[in-house]
Amino acid sequence: MSRNACRKSAVVLALATAVAACGGGSKTASTNTGAPKAGNTLTVAVGSPPNSLNPGTVDNAFTTFTLLAYDPLIYQASDGSLQPDLAKSWKYVGAGNKQFDLTLRANAKFSDGSAVDAKAVKASLDYARKALGPQAPLLAGVTAINVTGPLSLSIMLAAPNPMVPQVLTQYYGIGQIISPKGLAAPKELTVANGSAGAGPYVFEPKQSVAGDHYTYLARPGYFEPARQHYKKVVVRVIANPQAVLNALKTGQVDVVAGGDTSTASQATAAGMQVVSMPFVWQGLNLIDRGGEVSKPLGDVRVRQAINYAIDRKTVSQAVLGKYGVPTVETVVKGADGYSAQAAGKYPYDPEKAKSLLTAAGYPNGFTLPVLSVQFGGIDTMAQAISGQLAKVGIKVKLTTVADTQTYVTDMTNRKFPVVVVAYGGQSMYLEGAGLFLPAAAVFNGFKTASPNLATLYAKASAADPKPRAAFDVQMQEYLVDNAWFAPVAFSPVLYFARADLGGLKVNAQAPVACPLDWFNTK
Repeated sequence: MSRNACRKSAVVLALATAVAACGGGSKTASTNTGAPKAGNTLTVAVGSPPNSLNPGTVDNAFTTFTLLAYDPLIYQASDGSLQPDLAKSWKYVGAGNKQFDLTLRANAKFSDGSAVDAKAVKASLDYARKALGPQAPLLAGVTAINVTGPLSLSIMLAAPNPMVPQVLTQYYGIGQIISPKGLAAPKELTVANGSAGAGPYVFEPKQSVAGDHYTYLARPGYFEPARQHYKKVVVRVIANPQAVLNALKTGQVDVVAGGDTSTASQATAAGMQVVSMPFVWQGLNLIDRGGEVSKPLGDVRVRQAINYAIDRKTVSQAVLGKYGVPTVETVVKGADGYSAQAAGKYPYDPEKAKSLLTAAGYPNGFTLPVLSVQFGGIDTMAQAISGQLAKVGIKVKLTTVADTQTYVTDMTNRKFPVVVVAYGGQSMYLEGAGLFLPAAAVFNGFKTASPNLATLYAKASAADPKPRAAFDVQMQEYLVDNAWFAPVAFSPVLYFARADLGGLKVNAQAPVACPLDWFNTK
């Protein structure tokens, strides 16, 4: 993958969720607990068409279009637990999270009738490693995939990686297994052709129109028919928030995946389910932590002053409405790395901000160049933050670009010391690679390095789950204490659904709902 492609992929992975969730965020659980009833058709509305129907090249924001037809090795349930799918068991072998073994189920077949065996899985994973897809970097540390038996294989890693089980779930295309027949001609995995997976459904091109609707039919012989709640699943693309709500109210669609807060109150008033989970944090990435372009940012007291200067509650309410969740952390409460101690670090205190600026040698404030983009509400957040900083003497010189490619370029060319960002929720391990380690190509444009942070990251990567959790918290506290960022609020993944739809649930460990969990209750 080229350097530019990697950069574009990184921003898509981090920001794409904001396209579908450009509103606020507060958790609302589904109240429908009825028993599953067989359904004829489930129609799901989304805001944008997929970049690909090939799991090896699909963007992370569009895996709904592939997970229906391509089963993953491991299934992440709505409560966040990891459950068997094509793999019936898995484990890390030895110390250090550098060898990951999988044992496959014996009764799984691809839609073409061929068996899902270790050789086929290896071939699919190897293809995903080499494909030019946005998720290929998640397998960059794999040194070899060894077939150890007809239904067993080992994934060998150059460095510790505790997240292999998560990236092999249905929410990452690389974990969705493509058949050998499909791999023989991967460029044909398009809307004009059928799918080549082992999922509960098959893509039906004759009932689909690219950019408008995509149809999936239940597959006879699927190993777990109880997961096939419908005979047919249709994913419709409807970009306008009001149009998609109208389609839900008139019964043209059953679920809106990526609802907008501008119509959330209407959905509630119409008796629809409104289910959301805080997921994308918006705020400032204070990337020039060495003071290379903006000398003041090299002083931690200045970065802390910026955090104290922001009235997160007011900004969250103004920009994101009742769904906004104020935050000083890069992870949501309940997720890996969340720190109750860090959560109270920066109460709104403009006098404290001014005192810190004076102590750092800037009693009259300073001018701060800031980059923004017209994307996912980032530009609106930028304006709100600018007004807050002006109150303590920090004069924001805001540059807002119109396209994400220019935004990515300007984020990485050391031109701007601060960038307004929206970053999707991830584990601390994945945040390290994408957000705060020197290797984070897009979001750490000045390559800030911290030996303390690097040591914590290395320890967490090699640790078992319980000790890793403590290291994750310590990393988050380091980021907050040293003010590498100034997060302001979380916006949500937001769903609207008809009242009798069951299985629509989200939580901090599984903030994105899966269509395979949804069912009729009447």
